[in-house]
Amino acid sequence: MLYNHMIKKVFPVLALSIFSSMLGVGIVAPLLPIYADEMGATGIWIGVIFGGFSISRTIVMPIIGRLSDRHGRKLFLGIGLLAYAIISLGYIWAENVSQLTAVRLIQGAASGMIIPIAQAYIGDISPEGK
Repeated sequence: MLYNHMIKKVFPVLALSIFSSMLGVGIVAPLLPIYADEMGATGIWIGVIFGGFSISRTIVMPIIGRLSDRHGRKLFLGIGLLAYAIISLGYIWAENVSQLTAVRLIQGAASGMIIPIAQAYIGDISPEGK
């Protein structure tokens, strides 16, 4: 019974965390090439901007995953959400292609702290065999 209560309490928070991370990526994707083009980005730079997100996320995910296994998931999930929210403001302040690329790199790292940790947390709270 306590287990079901914990799932009902934690699951909406985890779902909202994943939703906010995925929404941030989904909203930015169609507008980012236009924004980058206005800053003078070439096709290669647009590829670097988009690829930077995935590369930094790929590098950060196993490292943060291992750390969250040792030190707790809540801490890293909270840091990831905070970092994701703050760095999202970087799109407003980016003045050139290099800064826009840096924003995407950091945002990818923050995303690497949200989605895999939330998924692992769901695995932790799920009953065995479910």
